[in-house]
Amino acid sequence: MKHNDELKKILITLSAATLLGTGVVVSGAAAGLSRSVEAASVQQQNGAPADQKIQKQLHALETGLKEGMLLAYYVRDKVSNHQDTISFSGKGFVFKDYKSFAAKFKALKGPATPQPGNLPKGFALATAIIYPPSVAKDSELYLQLEQELKAAAAGDPNKQLFSKIISWSQTNLSMQLYAKGKANFSIVTGVPPAKLPEEAVPFVRASETKKELTVNGRKVILTTDSAKEASFNTKLVWLDKSGAIQYSLSDNRVSKLTTNEMLAVAKSMIK
Repeated sequence: MKHNDELKKILITLSAATLLGTGVVVSGAAAGLSRSVEAASVQQQNGAPADQKIQKQLHALETGLKEGMLLAYYVRDKVSNHQDTISFSGKGFVFKDYKSFAAKFKALKGPATPQPGNLPKGFALATAIIYPPSVAKDSELYLQLEQELKAAAAGDPNKQLFSKIISWSQTNLSMQLYAKGKANFSIVTGVPPAKLPEEAVPFVRASETKKELTVNGRKVILTTDSAKEASFNTKLVWLDKSGAIQYSLSDNRVSKLTTNEMLAVAKSMIK
């Protein structure tokens, strides 16, 4: 019971960057794509927060979402939606055992997510989450929803929030969280980030150290971060054989796991 209460206090919000391998961010909200461990929810939005009236309306809609639902919404407001885009909020699936998680993820056409072995002493699965899919702005679904919701807005000048609930049956976003007290590490699956233009210079924190390793014949990027404000100590990122799915294994700052212990977990998953 005490363990469950502790987990409830650890509200972990995963930004878009986190799902692409930057580690678990404890608390805090970020613009863009965020995911909550507690509610298995996802928010994909742009711009500044909407006014209180719209926020209350949106909260009511989000509260009514059931597992496997995705809410698409359009806010007609130049301040909170200055890019004039469609936003999304959805609810995924939460599991307490690996077998149920893996079966559901497979049913949703998710990528293979092997159960990790070589777990450090005392660590056990705390929760496993399948998140709703993110919707790309150039996708057919997004363009369809944009046309539909903006048409509804054009027909009702007295309303600011327009929405539609859609179901989803496929995703490649998931996370497994293994914990020992307040210490934890996560295994996140998702799509690799888009390649930067040749002239772009990727941001690297001064406190970070990166190293390329080979684990079971697969290239793995090891990143360590010594800064107190960092979201992780050690992070390992690798791609599946097709290069279409990225796996990220990272611990939180409370963790005292060594690099070798983290590598042992990764090695058990890379086949």
